[in-house]
Amino acid sequence: MRARMGIIFGILLIGFGWIGSAGAEEPKVEQAAPKTILFLGDSITRAGGYVRIIEAGLGKQAPPNSWRVVNRGLSSETVSDLSEAYHPGRRPCVLARLDKELKQYKPNWVVACYGINCGIYHPFSEKRFAAYQAGVETFIKKVHATGARVILLTAPPYAFSGPFPAGSDEAAKEAIVAKADAEAEAEAAKNPNKFGYRTPYPYYDYVMARYAKWLLTLNGRKDVWVVDLRGAMLPKVKEAHGGDPIHPNGLGHALMAEAFLKQWPTIQTQAK
Repeated sequence: MRARMGIIFGILLIGFGWIGSAGAEEPKVEQAAPKTILFLGDSITRAGGYVRIIEAGLGKQAPPNSWRVVNRGLSSETVSDLSEAYHPGRRPCVLARLDKELKQYKPNWVVACYGINCGIYHPFSEKRFAAYQAGVETFIKKVHATGARVILLTAPPYAFSGPFPAGSDEAAKEAIVAKADAEAEAEAAKNPNKFGYRTPYPYYDYVMARYAKWLLTLNGRKDVWVVDLRGAMLPKVKEAHGGDPIHPNGLGHALMAEAFLKQWPTIQTQAK
């Protein structure tokens, strides 16, 4: 009788869920929704090579499926809202669509790679530089207003620098560029079609170097990080570009992704 009562009591406990039973389903643990990383940029980002490599790298991190990567690069785009006189239609500016992108994708992080188009392939001028700086600052404010964090990428190098006389050291090169800037700016004022993506200023990479140097000063600002793609690519700048000096090839995109992924753990630690 006691044995029979014990069996009955055990069945009741199982039936009411007071104790487990063999074959009973384990309680389901809901997985956290993935965080969204929104990539914005010009044709280099739109091509998607470095973004896909970054996405694959993030996919290897634990826990799995922690990140949703969205690539919204747009060809010809700037953050400076400048455009060459002969560009086929005014270059688009990311600031015109940024609110819409942020509302649609609700990112936790926004990664932006601008600069190569922002100087519109002209010599350096303080006016164009100020337009780039103002655009970056507005970009940061708009993203931060949504609660997202910002990662800025320095533009890849413009893969041509020169011409310089053989044996020129850096000081000599800087003097040559300073003189060329002044002369070219005067030419551009007389002829608006003098420079642009089809006829770039020969020393345009020195313009990009100044833009990158300033951008790196923003690293360490609250919820802003800067990854130096330019610095990572310069040692292999020729190999990292294919048919033109603007768009990196497969190796170039790999170097870009490597620079980002190398810094990513530090960014995550600092963001906590």
